[in-house]
Amino acid sequence: MKPDLTLIIERQFFDQIVAGTKTEEYRSLSDYYINRFCVFEGERFTAMKPIKVICFAVGYAKDRPLALVEVKGIFIDTFEDHIPEGFNKGDQCFTIELGKVLKTKN
Repeated sequence: MKPDLTLIIERQFFDQIVAGTKTEEYRSLSDYYINRFCVFEGERFTAMKPIKVICFAVGYAKDRPLALVEVKGIFIDTFEDHIPEGFNKGDQCFTIELGKVLKTKN
């Protein structure tokens, strides 16, 4: 199965995803991720891209660990109660709801 998108991730979070203990991944509301997750007509946001499978990769080496993971949904979230590492109360980000790990390498 071919992924819709590849994202680089730290080893500790990769291991948690593969083990099934991390069921959400977070990405900033930067232009970089807006262009990867969102559909626009001109400058107007119209929808989220239909991303069904993401390849998570640890680093950039040729033999890096990889995991193909099902995506249940992607939405914009504001952190009020549960605040993940690297974010502050009130921060907004993309939340990627993860499903089954479909395949791993290394």
